[in-house]
Amino acid sequence: MNRGGASLLAGVAVADITPPVGGSLAGYAARVSASTGVHDRLLTSAVAVSDGTTTSVVISADLIALDPDTTRRIARDLRERTGIPEEGVAVAVTHTHAGPAVTRGGIGGVADPRYVEDTCSRIVGAAAAALDALAPAVLRRGCGSLHGVAHNRRGGTLTDPAVPVVRLERADGEPLATVFSHACHPVTLGPDNLRLTADWPGYARRHVAAALGGVAVFLQGCCGQLNTGHTALDSLRGAETRPGRTFEAAQRIGTLVGEAALAAVLTTGTEAVAGPVSVSATRVELPLGDPLAPDELRALAVDRDGPWAGWAVAQLADPGPESVEVQVAVHRWGGVPLVFLPCEPFVELALELRAALGDPGLLVAGYTGGVPGYLPYPETHYAAGGYEIDEAHRAYGLRAAFTPDAGRRVLAAAGTLAGEAP
Repeated sequence: MNRGGASLLAGVAVADITPPVGGSLAGYAARVSASTGVHDRLLTSAVAVSDGTTTSVVISADLIALDPDTTRRIARDLRERTGIPEEGVAVAVTHTHAGPAVTRGGIGGVADPRYVEDTCSRIVGAAAAALDALAPAVLRRGCGSLHGVAHNRRGGTLTDPAVPVVRLERADGEPLATVFSHACHPVTLGPDNLRLTADWPGYARRHVAAALGGVAVFLQGCCGQLNTGHTALDSLRGAETRPGRTFEAAQRIGTLVGEAALAAVLTTGTEAVAGPVSVSATRVELPLGDPLAPDELRALAVDRDGPWAGWAVAQLADPGPESVEVQVAVHRWGGVPLVFLPCEPFVELALELRAALGDPGLLVAGYTGGVPGYLPYPETHYAAGGYEIDEAHRAYGLRAAFTPDAGRRVLAAAGTLAGEAP
C-alpha cells in the first residue's frame, strides 16, 4: 500500500458511445457525407480516485468536442446521481475527427440531439459505475518520450514529446487502469473517410490494455497546432483520398504512442505514490474578438461553394456571445497533479506549465471542460495569422477567435491551481 499518507481507492468503467450509422461526422468542413460504417467502437472511460474524503472523477470520450455547458451538465447530473461535487469531475474528449457531430458549432456536421442526450447519459453512467467500483488501490507514475509522431503544422519543430503515465493497480497488483497522454491531433484519417473510428488513440489504448491488462484511458494533450503531418487547410479541401491517411497508418501511430506509454510504466518504480486526493477548479472568461463587418459576411454567405457560407448566414442573423466561460482544473491523485485545460490549447501552454512547476512529467490534458475553439498561445501567434487564428472559430460557430490574452488567462489560472498546496 502507500508509504504513509492517505490510502487510495480507485475504480474504472467503460461505456460504448458509438452512434448509429448514417449520422453527421464531425471534424472536416470539406466532408458533408454521412457515416457509412463502424471501423472501431467509440468509447467513454471513467476513472474515479478517492482518499475516502475527496474524490476525483476523470472522464475521456471518443468525441471531437463538447460544448462547455454540456460538460457542466454531465458534472451536474453526476452530482445529482452520486453526490460528487461538480468541480471534482473533469470531462475530456480524445478529439477524434471521425466521430459524430455533438456540438452546436458542428465542426463539419449537424448534431443529433437524441444522440447527444443518450451519450451524456452513458457518460454519466460510466462515471457512476467507476464510483461504485472504488476499492483499495496503489498508484505509480512515469513519463515516456516520443518524437516523430506529432508535427507542428504552423511551421518549425516545436512539439511535445512527453507521454505521461499514471498507473493504478489493486492492492494485490491486479491491473486496474493505465492513464496516459500524448499531444497530437487524431487526424490520421482524412475527409475521405466515412467510417466511425477513434483514430490512433483507439489503437494506442488497445495496445496498452493488451500488454498490461485493465483499462487503458487516453487523455489528449495540448495539440492545438500539432497533428500527424497534414496542413490545416486539408479540412477545407475536397474529400479526395490522400496518400498515407489510412487505418494502417493510424495503427502504426497508435502502436508507437502505446509503446512509449509501456516504456514509461517501466520507469514508475516499485514504490507506490503516497498522498491525499484533492481537486480544484476555477472558471475563466475568454473574450472573443470583433465580428466581421456585415458586407464581409454577406460576401461569404453568397459563396455557396465556400466552406463558410452557412456560418456567415448564421452570423448575419446573430453574431452570438462576446465571450465564453471555460473551466480550468487540477486534480491530484495521491499528490500527483493532473492539469486539465479547456479548448484546443497550443503546445506552448503545456511546455510552459511543466517548466514553471519544475515537473517534466506533468500530465497536462487539453480538450477538457468544453472545447469551444482554439486557444493560441503565446500572443505572437496572432500576428502570424493562419487557420487557427483567422478561420477555425467559424467551425465552432463563434463570431471571432479568442482575444490574444485568452491563452495567458488560462495559463495563469492553471499555474495558480497547480501551485496551491494539496
